[in-house]
Amino acid sequence: MKNQPVFEHGQTFIGGLNRVFHCNHYNAYLQMAVLLSEGAGECQPKTLLKEAVVPLIEHLRQQGYTEKDLLDEFSFCGFGKLRRLSDEKWVTPTSHYGQAALMHGRREPSCLFNVGFIEGVSGRETVETLCKQEGSPVDWYKCAEPFSPQPSYLKYTPPFTDIPDRFGFEGCQPFHTLIDEAAIIEAVAGLPLYGKNGVDDTGLIDAFGVVLTNHFADYYNAISYETYFGMCEAGLPVEQTREVFAQGGHICAFNTFGGIMSSPEWYALVAPHCRNDEDWIHGMVAVINALGWGTWRVEEIVPGERLVIRIYNSYEGIGYRRMYSPSEEVQLSFLALGAVQGLAHLLWKIDIKERPRLTQEFYTEVFNSPVDRFEAEQTHAIAAGHGYDRIVATKR
Repeated sequence: MKNQPVFEHGQTFIGGLNRVFHCNHYNAYLQMAVLLSEGAGECQPKTLLKEAVVPLIEHLRQQGYTEKDLLDEFSFCGFGKLRRLSDEKWVTPTSHYGQAALMHGRREPSCLFNVGFIEGVSGRETVETLCKQEGSPVDWYKCAEPFSPQPSYLKYTPPFTDIPDRFGFEGCQPFHTLIDEAAIIEAVAGLPLYGKNGVDDTGLIDAFGVVLTNHFADYYNAISYETYFGMCEAGLPVEQTREVFAQGGHICAFNTFGGIMSSPEWYALVAPHCRNDEDWIHGMVAVINALGWGTWRVEEIVPGERLVIRIYNSYEGIGYRRMYSPSEEVQLSFLALGAVQGLAHLLWKIDIKERPRLTQEFYTEVFNSPVDRFEAEQTHAIAAGHGYDRIVATKR
């Protein structure tokens, strides 16, 4: 079975590529953030958003994936349903990106990931010609001239490290928790978090109140880091540019973490073992460790004041080192920065235990307001040659 997951180093591999679960809110925001670079120096965001997936599809083809395998993979990973009508015409009857883009974009063709996926499968230049956002019954794509495969941007051997026990590393604050991390990881891994490609299926993954994808980690890293460096080189302030991408992790925490911590599955599996805020954090960290993001370890919790998380083999840090030499910059795990900040906000800014309605208005007016805000800082980074990422969220 081509899409059989392999779990190693705290990551999930399918076809030799790391996959990570992320929701429609994060995917929509990240695409919007990349598109914001239009006109900044030499940034070409639309080209980047489609071309970053092509080498990954070429990698799968080299692993023996056929066209049918790749179409099944498109649905299995939650991207929707992809169909080839002829050598020139393709359609997506349902599309994760077609739906997600409406959250932060205009009603225009914006399925750039899909375009790149088709280019990888077909080996031909592709454009989206009609989209459902404009009233078309399906998204249409047209293939033109063949092109040669692009060289892969994955140049280096990933520096995977050994993962310590939950409380078995130097500097870890002593904890006593009833949360059984191994049992939670096993339970989450057993959930049907995949899309189906049958006639009556959508190829989407609806779970925890969001729409998930089991996405290519390298795609996220390529579009994030290339855009970040391009914007900085164009003269945009580094801290503000970093915040643009970290905000995606904050949005992800609100919608995905918040959705999980409000779900029936959480209240059946995790909540009965939670006596305090510390247990809630340990429970959510256990779930995160089933998402392919690397392995999170709780270093310190000071309820209402401070949260410190280490991440071993983080998909951002490992992904950075697959593309670039070690950096002198440390604060490069954008998703983790926003996610740890968001986890602190879920417990100590809005109190997710009260199960508030997680609407966009609530995010803007309360969750993302400056009141009772935590700030996140990265002190260690795999990207900079350290053995782990370390994120410290402190109440301002």
